[in-house]
Amino acid sequence: MFSVFNRRNNMMFLVVSLCFWGASFALISVVANYFVQKETVKIEKGIRSSLALVRSNFEAAIYMDTYLADSLSTVITIDTEFATKNWSSIASKLIRKSRFVRNVSLAPNNVISHVYPLEGNKGAIGFDLATRPEQIETVLQAKRQQSVVIAGPVELVQGGVGLIARFPIFSDYPNNRDYWGSVSVVMDYTRLEQSSGLMELEGAQVALRRLSLNGEKDVVFYGEETLFDAPDVIHQLHLPSVTWELAAKIDTASVAHIKETRRLSVLTGIVTTLLLYVLILMLYRNYTRVHQASLHDELTLLPNRRFITRMLTRLIDQNGTPRPFALLNIDLNDFKQVNDTLGHEAGDALLKHVAQVLLKAVRSTDTVARFGGDEFTVLVRNVSRQPQIERIIADIYAAMASSSVTWNDREITPSLSIGYTTYNGQKATVQQLLSEADDSMYQNKKRQKRGEKHS
Repeated sequence: MFSVFNRRNNMMFLVVSLCFWGASFALISVVANYFVQKETVKIEKGIRSSLALVRSNFEAAIYMDTYLADSLSTVITIDTEFATKNWSSIASKLIRKSRFVRNVSLAPNNVISHVYPLEGNKGAIGFDLATRPEQIETVLQAKRQQSVVIAGPVELVQGGVGLIARFPIFSDYPNNRDYWGSVSVVMDYTRLEQSSGLMELEGAQVALRRLSLNGEKDVVFYGEETLFDAPDVIHQLHLPSVTWELAAKIDTASVAHIKETRRLSVLTGIVTTLLLYVLILMLYRNYTRVHQASLHDELTLLPNRRFITRMLTRLIDQNGTPRPFALLNIDLNDFKQVNDTLGHEAGDALLKHVAQVLLKAVRSTDTVARFGGDEFTVLVRNVSRQPQIERIIADIYAAMASSSVTWNDREITPSLSIGYTTYNGQKATVQQLLSEADDSMYQNKKRQKRGEKHS
């Protein structure tokens, strides 16, 4: 009956649902990738700007403190005696104005004689820079260049990491032939790094290196050396006497905002798709209910005239070898009398009873329908020979005779008139088959009135 249609419709809906979800997930992925790509471009632009700002911050901070320290070296060059006598006040003023200077030292003939602040740095007094190759090298470089040289970052003896600005002092300025010594200004590199914004940078792997001018290997002092092989961004930091390079590999996938954008895009897409699917499901179920209501009898819950007509049309019109069937037309005798004497509710009860008896009397492959009023139709599949059909009709009569329905203490035994027609591939219309079965039923009804046996 309806199960065939339901299975077909449900299977079709399942296929459509799978296609819907497949297309939806593909669309969600495309939309999510679009928004992620859009945010990625924006974030990449922000990262590039941040990297340029990091470079600018490094350069500005180092130049500022170097410029302040240069004024100290100028004072010492002009009046060495005055500078040494007033060392503490001059050096303290420099440190107060600077942002990152930790300490300052004065080294006549490259031997430290003065240091500020003295606390924590007393051990440096009397230290000969020539005894440390890594330190005397930058001192001599400053002497040769006759200008400031930036050394480092280096691990400081007193702890921490520092940049050291070496200023050469000449007593015969501006000829600069008579070397007097040097001034060393130590800047706190860790604080400098933090203030540059490098530590807060998100979405990029960064490395810094000091370029060598004498053919030696460049020194990487921050990050991985491999980042310089194929960087997405590279900046040069031009510092006094030295050049640094900043390389970055942008990795927006690690940015929390990108992850959140992807998650929200996918979640929004799934929720929207789910709501749309629920709406479609509700519409489909409503359509199914309406469709079933149009194809079944509300009282007996059997297929109705429209249903059986469609089924007959499909069986007749199908391609290939035709499948035979018999069409039974069943009329409930004296039904009007039941309605008139016992009421329409009794008539409804009788119709429902007859429907249930017919369903039990035929095979599960056969279709029982209420054709209208007190008429029923049975489609018997794969049967065309008269003996088979008469046996089925006899079973129906027997089942109906052995059953009754009680209404207000009144027992009602249904009486039927049954006619039939067969189809075995002949050229015929549905209307012709129905008319033949109807004529056969009326012939049977007349015979019953004459007292003849069922045939």
